[in-house]
Amino acid sequence: MSLLLIGGCSHLEKETNELYLIPSGFEGSIIVFYDVPKKPMLEKEDEYSVIRVKLEYLKALEGTKLHPYGVYFTSTKDMNYGTVNNKYYYINENGDRTSINEHCTHVVGNGSFTGESGTEIKYSTIQITKKQCGEAFYLDGKDDYYTQKKEVISYWMNYFD
Repeated sequence: MSLLLIGGCSHLEKETNELYLIPSGFEGSIIVFYDVPKKPMLEKEDEYSVIRVKLEYLKALEGTKLHPYGVYFTSTKDMNYGTVNNKYYYINENGDRTSINEHCTHVVGNGSFTGESGTEIKYSTIQITKKQCGEAFYLDGKDDYYTQKKEVISYWMNYFD
């Protein structure tokens, strides 16, 4: 009986399987917004959902190192949940990919907000660094990038109202 229960539970475990394509050299927060009308569905590459990160600039962060942030909008209904099994690549203007070491990444997690229109917008956030790679960044991220995320989410909350 217990083997059946354990086997049944392990079958339910899912993986995130997201493949991030990030402009070469970028450092900071990347936010992916889900279920956004009139935006493309996530493409597939083998078993991975492809997230083609675009750089945006927030006026509130102008003049700081946090000015550029990464973002992607998709009409895909929901983000993946489960064991993080993501791949991260820098991509240059020629489309060449360079793998990013996992100790240069920090998975912040998922969140959502509801605008005045009543629409719930779900998002996931990661942080990327080139200069502060290591176990500390992998586990905790960087405080400045949390500040950046807060400003970006605040901006988009007002946009989706």
